[in-house]
Amino acid sequence: MKRLKFIPLLAIACLALSGCTKEYITYGSQTFTHEYTITPSQWDRYEGANNPGGENYLYAVFNNSDITPDVLHHGTVHADVYLVYDIQNNLGSWNPLPYVYPLEVYQTNQTTGQQELIIVPENIRFEWEQGKVTFIIQDLDGYDPLDLISTLTIRVSVIKDI
Repeated sequence: MKRLKFIPLLAIACLALSGCTKEYITYGSQTFTHEYTITPSQWDRYEGANNPGGENYLYAVFNNSDITPDVLHHGTVHADVYLVYDIQNNLGSWNPLPYVYPLEVYQTNQTTGQQELIIVPENIRFEWEQGKVTFIIQDLDGYDPLDLISTLTIRVSVIKDI
């Protein structure tokens, strides 16, 4: 009988001695968006070995103060490129990065002397780290990509948990 009286006292002591605190957890996020208009002169060229599989690409680096240590640990960065698909009607669409598109290039066939259409897949991608974002254009065949002749618009959204 003495043991039965001791169990309720033990339970009350355990509850009294355990530290209970309320913790408020907020779910949600903040999004910070910035558009980059990149002119042809803003691209730099990295040239590795100019052969298939070589590291040859164009890149452009920009500061982005929204990419903070909190974003590195508890957030993400998303980017889209705006590409015009109908110049006559000024129609285009946003495409998430990385984006691979067919670049049409005419080259002279050395045997026949005729112009031939060659389609090279080009990859546009981005990398991000604290305080900056880098955009990269690279041929998937490893050769140097052609210099850009038009301006690209890329929208970057930094998403941070709150």
